[in-house]
Amino acid sequence: MPASRKSGKMFYTLRPSREGLPPFSDIRLPDGTIIRRVDETIHKKALSNAAKALKERLDR
Repeated sequence: MPASRKSGKMFYTLRPSREGLPPFSDIRLPDGTIIRRVDETIHKKALSNAAKALKERLDR
């Protein structure tokens, strides 16, 4: 495994959703840091789903 993958540094930035673009894209910096640009709509939906799942789990 390359050393850059062992660094574990990843940053997320949100971008507005645009038709035809993938849900996220990665930019790898020379020091091994990964910047992941995430589609804002998909990010909000994932947060909503996670909150719903947590609430259901806590209600049991």
